[in-house]
Amino acid sequence: MIVEKDFRKLVHQLIKDEAAQIQLGGSDLTVHVLDNATKIFLSTPVYLGDNFIPKSVRASLSKKPSFEHEHVAGYLSVNEEHSSVALNYLGRLDHLKKRMFIDLLEDFSSLAEEWRLYLDENDKHDLIHVRIPKP
Repeated sequence: MIVEKDFRKLVHQLIKDEAAQIQLGGSDLTVHVLDNATKIFLSTPVYLGDNFIPKSVRASLSKKPSFEHEHVAGYLSVNEEHSSVALNYLGRLDHLKKRMFIDLLEDFSSLAEEWRLYLDENDKHDLIHVRIPKP
């Protein structure tokens, strides 16, 4: 949940720099306003690999997960250089009122958490189980 003073700080930073970061529900959200403040771009990491992205995680990126959010149609992007996956959103900002903007940020953060759990679960499919014999 966004506290009023954090929201004011975010808006002030967006007005000043057209970009800001906010921590919300376990997500570090990057927020950009674009095209004369008519569009908003949100991004947050949802998977960080250890120098590579496992095959099962890559495969899960193209599958439709069981969770969906009606208000946020995010999309994923892969950064090969950093072995990471980010959840992104690009939408109109000029029609959003304060409450709608807060709801968008909270829904995006919630969707990001769902993706994190989903990708982490798929990451476990690539683990190799090793039996250690008892002496």
